[in-house]
Amino acid sequence: MTLLFGIVMAINANTLGVFSGFFVWGALIYIAAGSLTVAAGKSLNRCRVIAAMVLNIIAAVAGCVAVIIYFMDTALIFGYRSWTPGVSGVIAVFNLLALIVSITVAVFCCNATCNCGEQAPLHIFITAEAPVTAQASSSVPLHTGNKQHPEEPRDPALPQPPPYTTAVN
Repeated sequence: MTLLFGIVMAINANTLGVFSGFFVWGALIYIAAGSLTVAAGKSLNRCRVIAAMVLNIIAAVAGCVAVIIYFMDTALIFGYRSWTPGVSGVIAVFNLLALIVSITVAVFCCNATCNCGEQAPLHIFITAEAPVTAQASSSVPLHTGNKQHPEEPRDPALPQPPPYTTAVN
């Protein structure tokens, strides 16, 4: 949409947006960032996710510049035609939306690739008295098949779980 509205403005308008050519190179950045994000989402390759994050950060910076340029076009009215500020305002809104999407995708990509702050999953044991939480540890045995594992020693401060029964029909 930015490219199409930019082409309409480029016909007879003398604005900052037309002189900067952002409607062409900005649209190409958005298309490249979106395409790489879709490719990274389909293959879940770490390198593609990082590349998508970097390109979305570049798109966010470009979008920030574009919002400033097109809002200045709207406010300063360089063109003599009455429709020029309106089209500049529409392009500014489109670039603002693209900026928000780029930032959101970059944050999701960063969260997907960052290993900082990882903790063991939190397990909640619900008893008859009150819920008690405990951190999972690597010493918890895995249940595989019908093998019997020795029971782990329990903390005496924790309440005992209720007995489990199976219904027989």
